[in-house]
Amino acid sequence: MAEGNPLRLGGLSGLLAVVSMVPAYLVGYPDAPGSLLEAQTYFDAESDMFVFSNGVLPLFHVFFFLLFLGVLYGMLRSPGGETRAVAEGLPAVALAGGIVFATLSAAGFTVEIFYPAVLQRFGDLSSDTAFVLVSLTLSSWLYHYCQIGASAMVLSTSMVAVGTRVLPSWLALAGFLVAILTFLHFLFPLVAALVGLAWVALVSAVMLTGGARRGAQRFRTRRTR
Repeated sequence: MAEGNPLRLGGLSGLLAVVSMVPAYLVGYPDAPGSLLEAQTYFDAESDMFVFSNGVLPLFHVFFFLLFLGVLYGMLRSPGGETRAVAEGLPAVALAGGIVFATLSAAGFTVEIFYPAVLQRFGDLSSDTAFVLVSLTLSSWLYHYCQIGASAMVLSTSMVAVGTRVLPSWLALAGFLVAILTFLHFLFPLVAALVGLAWVALVSAVMLTGGARRGAQRFRTRRTR
């Protein structure tokens, strides 16, 4: 799994997952409104554009992220590890964290676009302030919890990579900082989300350029000496 076309597929999928999320952050994010007035104007953008950026494109984000996650899981398992916990436990944590991230992200997207999607489908209707506030608050907390999964995925990946060199050393070490920031999404929502996307993009680039394959080969060579 850590060699050839599957690895390149994972890298390409990860980059596509990142790119498909960029328009959503350009439109806005639900933690941004800090007052009732800002919350009421959060959906002032054209409903078609809002639903496309925060609803349609995230469909591709989740799909490509799952492909990336599957290849990442195989990459983490392929070199083996010094202990059974590393060889099996930590890659499983990365997989579970990624699934939590994808599942709760999808739920958050759905809740966030619920109101503008209704407008898009049925036309203008009287604004329900309470409904808008509940939608924004619920989607915010879904995103907070989804980043706990991202934190677990990044942390376990870095722990495996430090010992197996499936990722460059600098990226493995940087992953520990990324894991902390994504865990603190409830304090720094935009920064944490963007840092998490940057990590996916960097790991994807390593997959595409073959860095993960070369690192795994060097690890196996050292173990056979």
